[in-house]
Amino acid sequence: MEASATVLNIKPTGEYLNNLPEFQVRVQIKPQAGEHFEAEMTEILSYSKYDSMRQGSQVLVKYDPEYYKRVIFLQMAETLI
Repeated sequence: MEASATVLNIKPTGEYLNNLPEFQVRVQIKPQAGEHFEAEMTEILSYSKYDSMRQGSQVLVKYDPEYYKRVIFLQMAETLI
């Protein structure tokens, strides 16, 4: 399921893939139906995406409704408009 989310925290893991840093991102997900919930995801992000993804940023995520810990980042909210 797709949903909007608010970034609560983002920090580097110290790992890299193809010279791009990996980050641990904690978000609060706001599904269309049901309660808000928090989840953590590990994402490879360019420095420009990391610079724009700060605490309080709105992002689009996809999550598994049967296992809320399974979440992936789709895009920044600004690109939704």
